[in-house]
Amino acid sequence: MNRRVVYTRGGSPADVLTVIEEPEPTAPGRGQVLIRTTAFPVHPGDLQAIQAYPGEAADPVTPGIEATGVVEAIGPGTRLAPGVEVGGRVTVFPQQGAWSQRLMADAEAVVAVPEKLPDAVAAQMLTNPLTAVMLRRAAQEHLAFGYDGVSGADRRGFVGRAADDGCVAVPQLRAHQRRPQ
Repeated sequence: MNRRVVYTRGGSPADVLTVIEEPEPTAPGRGQVLIRTTAFPVHPGDLQAIQAYPGEAADPVTPGIEATGVVEAIGPGTRLAPGVEVGGRVTVFPQQGAWSQRLMADAEAVVAVPEKLPDAVAAQMLTNPLTAVMLRRAAQEHLAFGYDGVSGADRRGFVGRAADDGCVAVPQLRAHQRRPQ
């Protein structure tokens, strides 16, 4: 049986989330990858979406947009990113309904995970760099918050700490800083 976290109405996640069991997903079709999930992050946006969900859902809604896991099967004739193979560790983003024990993902959203990267980090490796860039852009537009675009010593401190932690946001921030403003 496949288990997944679901809700059928909006509200406090503690009050509306539940776990259901259902049959295992069928074999993947062309362009699909079946992934056994080993980790998925819980982002504030996930919780906000649950709280703000309007009305009642006709079918249970599974939250989440990214996950890490192990490839169990690949659809016939599916084009894959380098390193994606049956038995290999992968992460997927965007993947609606990622809070599931097993999920059927669009192969175009699946990338291999480096061996040295723990699942908890890999499960966030595609969203967090985008979040960092979006936050930086937003902060540059609203300088009243005292943000100077992560420059000088502050930038070096942030980049150094992030690099020590193996953060994948560092290359994204460096690339963003090189672009003309």
